Amino acid sequence: MKRLVTLGLAALLLGSAGCHLFSKKKKAPTPPPDSPYVAKDVEKDFMRRWIDKRTADLVAQGSPAAAARTKAEAEFKSKFSYTDAARQSK
Repeated sequence: MKRLVTLGLAALLLGSAGCHLFSKKKKAPTPPPDSPYVAKDVEKDFMRRWIDKRTADLVAQGSPAAAARTKAEAEFKSKFSYTDAARQSK
């Protein structure tokens, strides 16, 4: 009886979904095609966030808001001149 229970449990384990012994290999999903717009959107979002953060830092140090924004934009252009977002910004 113990052998029958043991064999039954072994068969159950082999046949369960967790066992890959008898399962067919599935194809890996194909990645979506690259879009040139994704990189531009990421760069623009990075630029906006960086300028907003730097502006807030400069305002916290006592600069007027308009001057802080202008300075932050200039700093972004000089630090990240290799990005398309910096080249295309005002």
